Amino acid sequence: MPFPLGDVTRSMVERQFRRKNLEWTEDYFLRALDSPSKHDVYWAVLALRDCGTLRAVPALREKLTYPMRDVQTTALLTVAHIAGASETPFFGDTLLSSDYRDKGYAMWAIRDAADVRAVDAVLAYFRKNMAKLRRGALVNGTLPDAVEYLSRHLSARPAIREFFAEIRSAWDRLPPGERQEVLKRVPEFLAP
Repeated sequence: MPFPLGDVTRSMVERQFRRKNLEWTEDYFLRALDSPSKHDVYWAVLALRDCGTLRAVPALREKLTYPMRDVQTTALLTVAHIAGASETPFFGDTLLSSDYRDKGYAMWAIRDAADVRAVDAVLAYFRKNMAKLRRGALVNGTLPDAVEYLSRHLSARPAIREFFAEIRSAWDRLPPGERQEVLKRVPEFLAP
């Protein structure tokens, strides 16, 4: 499963809730999502990676509009961890939504958890941002994740090969870090 809860994070969650009658249960952390403390909400979102089930997904989805950006981004990745490919349409919608600004996290969730149903959303996102991509101005970390994800689904959609050809045509204008990351993840990307 992507985005597991590590030992260090677990101890930080325990520390956050140490004076609040901590019970390491889904119900406890779902209640904590309604806390007036933004820190409680943040750590509850992370804790749900360990004990959350599909029942937690609607509450986590609501946190994508939470005022604290860290809550928004971790909520999306927690949904990816808990629900995996079953939330693929949601990940695609999030990537395309003008209300959700952290496109790098949406693409990360797609890369690690989505199935082939997100291909059209990924291609639509890059079609919308193609001018920025060609100028080397799309520097939000979405491209390497997209190339890695789309390379797994090459046979599913011919449009992926066309998109890859457009990236190759703008290759020299892409930021060096983006190029390196693409080649690190998909070494054969520039091969004919």
